[in-house]
Amino acid sequence: MTLDIEQINGLIDAEDYERVIAILEKQIDEDPTNLELYWYLGLVYLLQESEELAQEIWLSILLQGTIEEVEQWTIELINFLEIKVKENITIKKIGYAKIIYENILVIQPEYENAELLSDLMNFLYKLGTSYGLQQEYEKAIIVYSDILNLNSSHNHTWHSVALCFYHLENYPEAESAILKALEKDASSDNYYGLGLILDKQQNYSNAIDAYNKVINLDPNFLNAYIALGNLYYQQEDFENALDCYHRLLKKSHKLGQPHIKNNVKEIFKIKKYPKATLYLGYINYASDNYDKAIDYFEEYLIDAKLDIELCLSLGQSYVRTNQTVRAIEFIEQSLTVFPEDLALRTFNQSILPVVFENDEDIQFYRNRYSSLLTELLDQYLPSTLDKANEAFVGINKNNSFYLAYQGQNDLTIQKKYSTYLHSILKVAYPQFCQNKILSSDINQRKIRVGFVSQHLDGLGQLYIGWLKYSDKEKFDFYIYDLSRIEPEKSEPTRDKFKQYSHQMWYLDKDDNLIDLCRKIEFDQLDILIMPEIAVSARVGPLSCLRLAPVQCTTWAHPVTSGSPCVDYFLSSDLMEPEDGDQHYSEKLIRLPNLAFPISKRKYPRLEKRRSDYEIGEEKIVYWCCQSLFKYLPQHDYIFASIAQYSDKFLFVFIESDHSPIVTNTFRNRLKLAFSKFNLNYKSYCHFLPRLNKSDFSRVTQLVDIFLDCLSWSGGFTTMEAISNELPIVTLPDKLMRARHSYAILKMLDLTVTIASNENEYINIAVRLGLDASWRQSIKDRIKVNKYRIFEDRECIVGLEQFFLEATNKEHNIIPILSQ
Repeated sequence: MTLDIEQINGLIDAEDYERVIAILEKQIDEDPTNLELYWYLGLVYLLQESEELAQEIWLSILLQGTIEEVEQWTIELINFLEIKVKENITIKKIGYAKIIYENILVIQPEYENAELLSDLMNFLYKLGTSYGLQQEYEKAIIVYSDILNLNSSHNHTWHSVALCFYHLENYPEAESAILKALEKDASSDNYYGLGLILDKQQNYSNAIDAYNKVINLDPNFLNAYIALGNLYYQQEDFENALDCYHRLLKKSHKLGQPHIKNNVKEIFKIKKYPKATLYLGYINYASDNYDKAIDYFEEYLIDAKLDIELCLSLGQSYVRTNQTVRAIEFIEQSLTVFPEDLALRTFNQSILPVVFENDEDIQFYRNRYSSLLTELLDQYLPSTLDKANEAFVGINKNNSFYLAYQGQNDLTIQKKYSTYLHSILKVAYPQFCQNKILSSDINQRKIRVGFVSQHLDGLGQLYIGWLKYSDKEKFDFYIYDLSRIEPEKSEPTRDKFKQYSHQMWYLDKDDNLIDLCRKIEFDQLDILIMPEIAVSARVGPLSCLRLAPVQCTTWAHPVTSGSPCVDYFLSSDLMEPEDGDQHYSEKLIRLPNLAFPISKRKYPRLEKRRSDYEIGEEKIVYWCCQSLFKYLPQHDYIFASIAQYSDKFLFVFIESDHSPIVTNTFRNRLKLAFSKFNLNYKSYCHFLPRLNKSDFSRVTQLVDIFLDCLSWSGGFTTMEAISNELPIVTLPDKLMRARHSYAILKMLDLTVTIASNENEYINIAVRLGLDASWRQSIKDRIKVNKYRIFEDRECIVGLEQFFLEATNKEHNIIPILSQ
């Protein structure tokens, strides 16, 4: 009679052991020479926790054979049990796998199978870890003990056991376990665990020794500095506490632990130690609280010497608070102390106001920026790795972001800037500056397209549609997330990138530019897209490296990169002026419509009224919601020109997130502009604090008219205004960055609120304010037509065509139909 293996295994999986035993015993009676029946019978008794009976059944068979037969049957039995161990590991019945493995050792004490043991221990370790994560520490200890019974030298397990006892506050057992871990591996992790355990037992001197051993073994073990500093603080050894925090400061500016800040503040109150002052400066600097950072830095410098890091941080704090003259004076003074330092020199070149005070300042600072850039190119090109790294530090502190907000064609300056950056990177990273060619197999596989971004959950909302709607049979997308947000953390748009991509890679806190470049090169991309070149300090340098045969940017920041390593600028046909090609160093690609298939979003409707934002119900409210650095001084008069027609008109702005000084600079400009019309700007202008997404959406729902910025048009904000059927007044300028709203309205076939000059812009805004019926008619037309700008597929056809042509791949694109 043939053994029905599938039936037997099914009954074993169902744990119907009595029925299996009955079937096996019946078949043994019919065929007593079939050894596999005995192997299964012993296995069933083993799983029934009758280990002695199982061993008895197996040994009774082995004892019946000749020496040669016993050897062969033992091999067959062990092979059989090995398979059962693997099967139980696969179905995650780890307890059964362990029991079977232990019985193999009983049958053959000298048995060794390193791979099988490793698999079993790895699964046991994962099980123990899962219990630990669920805070079921007693269960975790039982599982870890099973591992140690199999292999008492398993270092990670001793460490994990120690942590479980630590969480159970059984510190003597925890100490015993961590000391055994240290016997196996004197690592920084184990010494750190010892320090934590000794600290809890108030064995402070030995805890200090343990933490210092951690730091000696791994100078970048940040938690050791924190723990050691906190231990010194608790003992009121403030000098040593500050020394630890200061050493931490040199390693990382991400000082997000509130208790450290509180500790330093308390030390500062007791005595104004210089290190405490400096530390508080850096804590506020890291939190973008630049005004406070300046106060502490300046106080520290009364009795201390300058160093490069402090110069750059204080200089950047001056820049971000719009204290431009002060920033220049301070950095130029620092250059007299460190005349050879390229970090300071490159930073000095990049200084620009956040918000300009008047028209004349624009050209003055633009000329200064350009002339110092020429000086860098002529006199300060780095020739050594040290000098290249020095210059790179200065560029990372302050990139070319604010240059674009001057309303001028930046092509020449951007090309000079990228030439300098490329020169630095050729010295620092020559291996990533070599030309790339498309692989010969490209016509036999999908095109590999990479996206590198630091702001997937923000700016990523623009280009997620490219991944969503592109043909997955033709293209594989690789995403490189530089946000350093934990991969496990859920964020709506970032989650979609993961869903639609072939592969997603996350920049770890310990990764650097080299790690990123190596990963991109390893993936052998055909096309690399870098949408945030001037926005992100992590993306910017990539634009001057060659990591893929075809490299592109797009209008997440709608300005040319100027880089010789960026081949194409993917733009919107509706947004580009006729002469748009003259604004880019890249080849301009005019994708259909807006270039992106914008997804329709649901905007929350908070239970808030105008009064919650201190906006009068009787007012006609113009929503002026762009960042203040987008508004240029030459356009300030427009607000006053509109305001003179009604005292019910109100312009609502949003304060700067950098500093009150930035906001006050803009307020002073409005004050001057309104005074020329004999108006008090305070009667017409209202500033809201920085708003979260929900409040921003609610204000957009409560206002009457969206007043587009002339020098830099709204993008996301315009989309949100359209979603809420808000009339939009816009005036397209000569550069694409000032034509976003224009393109959106053209796509809606709603051109009556598109002005052709500034006077017409004023007249449209005034009419919308005074003529409620006309305003309502515009809202009605938006309501009917707004679907046109969402989920557009024409741009996808253009994008796919570009991908194929840029890689010289044969193409036959079928337009994507609406779903």
